[in-house]
Amino acid sequence: MDSIGKFIREPVVIFAGDGRIIEMNRPARARFGEAADNWRHLFADLDRLQNLLERASGSADPVLGALRMAGLPAVEADAKVEALALRREGGIDYAIKLRDAAGDQFSALTAQVRELNGEISVRRRVQAELEESLAHNRVLYRELQHRTKNHLQMILALVSSAGRESDDPSRKQFVKMLQSKLAALFDAQRLMYAEDGRNGLRVDQMLSALAETVQTLAGVRITIEVRAEPIIAPNDLAFPLALIANELLTNAVKYADGPAAAVSLDFVRIGDEAVLTVRDNGPGFAPSASGPSSSGLGLVRGLCRQIGGQFTIRSDGGAVAVVSFPLAEATHGLS
Repeated sequence: MDSIGKFIREPVVIFAGDGRIIEMNRPARARFGEAADNWRHLFADLDRLQNLLERASGSADPVLGALRMAGLPAVEADAKVEALALRREGGIDYAIKLRDAAGDQFSALTAQVRELNGEISVRRRVQAELEESLAHNRVLYRELQHRTKNHLQMILALVSSAGRESDDPSRKQFVKMLQSKLAALFDAQRLMYAEDGRNGLRVDQMLSALAETVQTLAGVRITIEVRAEPIIAPNDLAFPLALIANELLTNAVKYADGPAAAVSLDFVRIGDEAVLTVRDNGPGFAPSASGPSSSGLGLVRGLCRQIGGQFTIRSDGGAVAVVSFPLAEATHGLS
């Protein structure tokens, strides 16, 4: 058997029907020793061995089983084997091969690796499809932002033109108010489009742009100082915040007092809340104010409810308007 046994790395033993060892390959001799001459020297449970050989006798192919090896502790004694009946004239011999446990483990590991590779291939294909879909959505998003920006710009131009063509002071005042609100939305949209702000935009940049727009539309010499933390706010918060800041800045510029008129805007984050404070050095706030002149504050209160915030206004060397609202989803723009 040595010529064939060289190709088999597991121990192989050939027995006669009476239990005598006829032949062993080299791995078997190394494991059991040259002195082993009977299956009693190899296996501890002969009844189980006999059952395995009977099964092998009824099959033309090797049959699998487990045998208890002689001379080993019980926890280590069971070994996986294959038994094959070798029919010859006048009787049957049996070949028993001990299966390599390490080889079995390697086969199981190979199957697991093959399964993992299949899962990885599926995930890579899904990831590629998602990335392609994301790239397509980004193109659509940019196109939507571009069109929205152009439409706002066109509406703003039409409103400005209507204001220039009218001689009615009240109509001019209304157009100016509408122009200011549209300009606030336009500034927020412009920043969002310029920075590809799918996840939000920088509040400090938006507030600085709003301050410049309000200062330009006011048509008077006034200082607006902006101190804002570089926080990125979600898009659904950016637009209401832009309108709130626009209303407060417009009111502050309107009521700031004298040649030294000054307005300040502060935006800070305190824990999970943001606080927007607009202050002027005018005559202060009159709680009884009502009518058209206070409609802007009504808009501020409505927008504050929309973003889950609170709005207060008081007099302290001028009017001080404070808006606070939750900011749990925002991130720091410099992190």
